[in-house]
Amino acid sequence: MSQSLMVKIKKKLFNPLKDWLEAAFIWVWYKFIPLLPLKVSFAIARTLSTLSLLLLKRQRDSIMSTMESAFENKMTEEEKITTAREMVANLFKGLFEGFYAASRFRNRIDGRVTIEGGPFLDQALSRGKGVIAVSAHFGNFTLLGAAMVKEHYPFHMVIRHPKNKSLARLFQMFRDLSGQKTIATQPWRECTKRMLRCLRNNEIVCLITDEDKRRGGVSVEFFGQDSPTAVGPAVLSLRTGAAILPIFIVRQKDDTHKIIIEPALACNLTGDQQEDVRLITSAFTEKIEYYIRTYPSQWFWLNRRWRKKGSPLN
Repeated sequence: MSQSLMVKIKKKLFNPLKDWLEAAFIWVWYKFIPLLPLKVSFAIARTLSTLSLLLLKRQRDSIMSTMESAFENKMTEEEKITTAREMVANLFKGLFEGFYAASRFRNRIDGRVTIEGGPFLDQALSRGKGVIAVSAHFGNFTLLGAAMVKEHYPFHMVIRHPKNKSLARLFQMFRDLSGQKTIATQPWRECTKRMLRCLRNNEIVCLITDEDKRRGGVSVEFFGQDSPTAVGPAVLSLRTGAAILPIFIVRQKDDTHKIIIEPALACNLTGDQQEDVRLITSAFTEKIEYYIRTYPSQWFWLNRRWRKKGSPLN
């Protein structure tokens, strides 16, 4: 039996088991965490952050490398380490908040999200062409959709399911239980149809637009470097006339959240579609960079926009 055939057999046998075990692990945490007071779960999140950065060397080095690429010598090594620890703690806190929101203990996080800039969104909706919200892997962005729906906004978050199908079903269950409305990125043709339908119905479509997009993207400046970026918001806006509004959810010092809704992007369009796509994409990328610079511990630094190697975490 050839080695390649053996590898294929092992993958077919063990990958489904591995996927199931990952989902089962998350399920156990989901059943356990909401039983605890919120402060206790946040203390666990901080402990898990410290342990993760000590034990997961590859992920730790990736975080530090990305920060080095973004800030270079403008952030000290100690500041990077502190930012990394706070970021990972925020990730665990966000996961746990999602567990509360999808459980019978959701009252423990009720009233912990406020909205600033609502009139900007109301004004954009009054045009009747729908709204394209742009955001990032920033703050507890998974809580953003549920909070907006709770405030009676017709808000749809465009999400990409993980490759692990068991985990994808589990996370979708969490979203459904927390009241989120979602649009899956795949299949892409169906995703496009649903986004256009929502905009025609004067609803809100939210796109997460901070990932590396080497295929089908446009290169714009991000932290002083040319970065391939998704053009979906720009293309949708030019096609439908829908306004683009940056929307970010920012974790506060007391672990409450503030959703900040920015005014609609205003770009001096040229009439040349290719150039206009670049202008719009550059404008919302600039907004994302502003929030990352202002709240560096709230961006997902494992999101590798650049390939520059940085210093390891001590």
